[in-house]
Amino acid sequence: MKSILVFASTITLFTVYLGSCSQHESTTYPKFARSITIQTGKKLKDEKGLILIGTCSQMMDNIQLMGMSFNFYQTVDLSHARELLIYSIEKYLSSINSDQKIRPYLHEYPFGAKNVEISIHFYNPDGSDVALDKIYYASAIDGKLSYYVDLPEKYSRKSIHEETYEQALQLEQK
Repeated sequence: MKSILVFASTITLFTVYLGSCSQHESTTYPKFARSITIQTGKKLKDEKGLILIGTCSQMMDNIQLMGMSFNFYQTVDLSHARELLIYSIEKYLSSINSDQKIRPYLHEYPFGAKNVEISIHFYNPDGSDVALDKIYYASAIDGKLSYYVDLPEKYSRKSIHEETYEQALQLEQK
């Protein structure tokens, strides 16, 4: 009887150990992704004045998408908004692709512009909303950059320009 009890206890402990290993494996890569996102957000704040206000990710069995949202307290024109998006994308991709710990969990390597999302909300330096004719929001989603102005109607906006990441990168390099 004692040997059956010892055997059952050993099996139970082994099962719990295996369960904790597989659980550890499945929860490790979201921590890696979060760490990279937070560190990149801090760098972007120091280097460009972008304030990280939110993050997003798409993860099921691997990391398919990572994203950040920012507030920026300056009015910008299209060129400056583009520069901020490109800079953010490049910094984020560099941080992701150079991290050896996260690499095995990436859906594809190297991660590209279509695998990261960046959104920036623009405000006046005092925190008030920008004028209706100024860019108030810019985003990079699925490799496409979009720029918007606010409309007088509540909860409405108008796209003023769209371009692919590659097009924006070429314009930025000129």
